[in-house]
Amino acid sequence: MTRGIFILTVVVLSAASAAGSDAGRFFETKIRPVLSEKCFECHSATAEKLKAGLRVDHRELLLGGGDTGPAIEPGHAGRSLLVEAIGYGNEDLQMPPKEKLGDAVRKDFEKWIADGAYWPDEPVPERGGGRAEDAFELEKRRQEHWSWRPVKRPEPPETGHRDWPRAPLDRFVLARMEAEGLRPAEDAARQTWLRRVSFGLTGLPPTPEEIEVFLADDSPDAFEKVVEERLGSPHFGETWARHWMDLVRYADTYGHEFDYPIRHAHEYRDYLVRAFNEDVPYDLFVKEHIAGDLLREPRRHPEEGYNESVIGTGFWYLHEATHAPTDVLANEADIMDNQIDVFGKSFLGLTVSCARCHDHKFDAVSTEDYYAMTAYLHGSARQERPIDEGRIRERSRSRQEEIKAKADALLSRDALETPRPGSGGTVYEDFGEGIIPAGWSTTGFAFAGAGDRVGIRFDGSDPLTVPGTVDSGIYGKERVGALRSPAFTIEGDRIHILMKANDAAVKLVVDNYQMAAFQPLLFKGTLAKEIDTEGEFQWITLDRDLGKYVGHKAYLDFTDQSSGSMVIDEIRFADGGSAPDFAESGAAGTDETVSPELPEEVVRLIDEGEMLTRDWSSPRFAIAMAEGTSETARVYIRGNHRSLGKEVPGRFLAALGGEKGDRLVLAEQVADESNPLTARVMVNRVWHHLFGAGLVPTVDDFGPMGQPPSHPELLDWLASDFVENGWSVKHLIRSIVLSATYRQSSAPHPELDRERIAGIDPGNALLHRMPVRRLSAEAIRDSILAVSGRLDRTMHGESVPTHRTQFMTGRGARESGPLDGDGRRSLYGAVYRNFLSPFMLTFDAPSPFGPKGRRNVSNVPAQALVLMNDPFVAEQSRLWAKRLLVENVSADERIVRMYLAGIGRAPSRSERASVKDFLAGRPADDSAADLTAWSDLAHVLINMKEFIFLP
Repeated sequence: MTRGIFILTVVVLSAASAAGSDAGRFFETKIRPVLSEKCFECHSATAEKLKAGLRVDHRELLLGGGDTGPAIEPGHAGRSLLVEAIGYGNEDLQMPPKEKLGDAVRKDFEKWIADGAYWPDEPVPERGGGRAEDAFELEKRRQEHWSWRPVKRPEPPETGHRDWPRAPLDRFVLARMEAEGLRPAEDAARQTWLRRVSFGLTGLPPTPEEIEVFLADDSPDAFEKVVEERLGSPHFGETWARHWMDLVRYADTYGHEFDYPIRHAHEYRDYLVRAFNEDVPYDLFVKEHIAGDLLREPRRHPEEGYNESVIGTGFWYLHEATHAPTDVLANEADIMDNQIDVFGKSFLGLTVSCARCHDHKFDAVSTEDYYAMTAYLHGSARQERPIDEGRIRERSRSRQEEIKAKADALLSRDALETPRPGSGGTVYEDFGEGIIPAGWSTTGFAFAGAGDRVGIRFDGSDPLTVPGTVDSGIYGKERVGALRSPAFTIEGDRIHILMKANDAAVKLVVDNYQMAAFQPLLFKGTLAKEIDTEGEFQWITLDRDLGKYVGHKAYLDFTDQSSGSMVIDEIRFADGGSAPDFAESGAAGTDETVSPELPEEVVRLIDEGEMLTRDWSSPRFAIAMAEGTSETARVYIRGNHRSLGKEVPGRFLAALGGEKGDRLVLAEQVADESNPLTARVMVNRVWHHLFGAGLVPTVDDFGPMGQPPSHPELLDWLASDFVENGWSVKHLIRSIVLSATYRQSSAPHPELDRERIAGIDPGNALLHRMPVRRLSAEAIRDSILAVSGRLDRTMHGESVPTHRTQFMTGRGARESGPLDGDGRRSLYGAVYRNFLSPFMLTFDAPSPFGPKGRRNVSNVPAQALVLMNDPFVAEQSRLWAKRLLVENVSADERIVRMYLAGIGRAPSRSERASVKDFLAGRPADDSAADLTAWSDLAHVLINMKEFIFLP
């Protein structure tokens, strides 16, 4: 088999495996739950009386069919009786008989059948054998599968070729080869290794100058110097952040019909870049993601001092979102399913979300485990967290509170009596009363910290609050922040809030519906109002569609949006009717009085406080998780949110200890070195990105449905070494790329018989050579920018809008970005879920709808067509030629430099002759033709396989 055919075979197998994984997820989330809930009662092994001779609890039985013939015809949904029955098109064949399933369910079944009717490899259930969940034995599953066993550090084995290993990991690889009669490949050419490690660590090609310096460096630490330079490059964090973004389904928009923006998503992306560049210990990185908002001593930005840890929690909210769900609770259940899927696969390599409707069919994960995880999500809230650069707001607030205490000491309560219009009584606006009630929580800097003194009593049984107010500060300017109530059950169709505010908002968040919480007045599921009472107290009433959410969980969110302030006095619940009169207020007195002038010293103190905020710039924000009201969850029987089962508290998976506690306790359990999965999963991911395949090929699934490790002892040695070296990702990468295994040529050892290799290790699982790999979509585009000279290496900031072609139309379309993306690295290009870049998709950039630890790697004609015809490629080819033509060098030298920049090596003698012949055909002394010829040569080099593949 030629190398080209071999590469194509591996690509096709990889794509097929990934497709199988996607099909399994679709089946377990869209098909099996419907069959189980709607069909098993009459058509399964557990049916008391089997109807129509049909069973639907296994693919073989669906193919065999019942009294009316086969129920499905894989590949042909339109010819399948099952689709006809659930579509209700035939009056004599309508199932389920008591209700018609929705169009969305019918379309799911049509897709499932059209795609081949995937069903996992499991035995046909026996009649009378009991329900599948009765067979769930957690401890048996935990004991039987390798991934649940503790990580143990093995000793590197002795090998025959003692002079080959350069690192301990090489001895594990070599021992496996020798056991099968294989031997490692020879070392790759130095320039090949340099190109390999440059892309692996920074995602960019080495420059001609870097190649020349490395080839001339014969010092014993030449390789180490290259690795250290690239580990220290700011582009290291950019490349490894992009790998992680695949897992957390990063996007800048929500998708669905209008593709609304996920505001401030780019701050999470930039957090990742900084974290990988700073080599944040992976166990801390994990904790920051799961509970960064709860860390007692958060990690801070080294220069600006702001809280970095809390930004990590933003990954929870990068999901797709429906802008107007008809069933908000079902929408919450679907979003939680996505969040748990990302959590389980990213950190644990487990398909936890498969237990949403039933105990996991293969893993040691129960339905109760799944719903215990939802308890953490029920008890949390989404926040837009102000980023306090330089900790200016934090220090100013501390000083302002000192000033406020002095002012309070100078004034008695009576000195601050002011009339409330229409009240007929006195309103006490007491600056000293601004203490947050127990059970409430705050974000940012607008409101005071939690305290024991109650300014608001939020109690459904007694809806009237006691006198006193909670305010966002007498110095409201730029004191951004939010105040959240405890969670409660909606019992009426009105909520009345007595408050005064400007540039503020109040939102009632129902069933944790987070998307609408930050886009008021547009969506169902959240009742929201922008507030400006023009300096007077007013009753603000939330009543839009509130009645239909009676019985649902909700919380109130008050936001001071920086340029104004907010004072909250009372909150009342009602079922019908209008807002109460001011006179009924618990804060109202009996006598209407006029405010006296404030003492001069108090005025001076207020002026001093206001001066602290005068020169503040507008703050940055990041999406993040915040602690809400702690809740237990209810099991949704067979995944149906309307069918409630037993209560379960928040806890970790039972097979991994199952300790109860808050999210911080959960984070500590996930990141604990005794957890057998966390370190294994991460080192396997790193191996996958450096070699193109993991030691466990199914990088997101370490369970029985995944594939076992090719080198189990090596996996454990790497995991142990990773933990012992402080969970350092850079240490892990350094140890791998400096190994003899990584330095191998992609061609097998010349003394090995090809037929023998084909019989023993056709897929190179034993790593007898370095795999040939295609560059990622981002690396291909960034390489084109790098060689053209257009690459703008500016880091961080808001995403560059996607360039839209004439075919990228539809609702939610934004103004097109520049063709070259402003020259920025692909990492900084916007990811609009409904308007994904065609260039990136062609080269297998993932659609961001779920975790994707292993991208598909296809080899299709569209890729060649893009490189030949895309305007971006043509534009950059011309820029490359322009840049070279202004350099005062010979044509020979120019050709060499183009080859070095484009494919990392000098041209061969025959290549050089061919290029000269090509260039000789241009008209003499014609600068336009000269530019065209060199542009065409640049375009040819970009289209070479060596430009987009790493040998």
